[in-house]
Amino acid sequence: MRPVVHCRYMAKAKSIDEKIDSLTQLVEKGFAALADDIAQRPTKAEVSQLIDAKLDLKLAPVISELTSIRRDLDDLRRKVENVIGYRKEIDHALDRIAAIEKHLGIRKPAAS
Repeated sequence: MRPVVHCRYMAKAKSIDEKIDSLTQLVEKGFAALADDIAQRPTKAEVSQLIDAKLDLKLAPVISELTSIRRDLDDLRRKVENVIGYRKEIDHALDRIAAIEKHLGIRKPAAS
């Protein structure tokens, strides 16, 4: 049989209450850390704002180009409307010229 050696550095055995208190402190510390992590996470609204900002930056050149194209198309539409009007005026003038030529007995040159 071995003799029991008492050492002043030997840890005293914890009671069940001390063990429960230690475990409770550890769990509370873990939950506090988890709560802190959750509190620092961005909210859905914050994430949505970040995404919107990124999209705005990425889409700005596209929107600018589309605006420019829209402006050019509007200008072109106005010009085409004027051309159609001119075409009608030219056709009307040619009809009048043909009527005058017929009245004067002038033959129209053959179309080339």
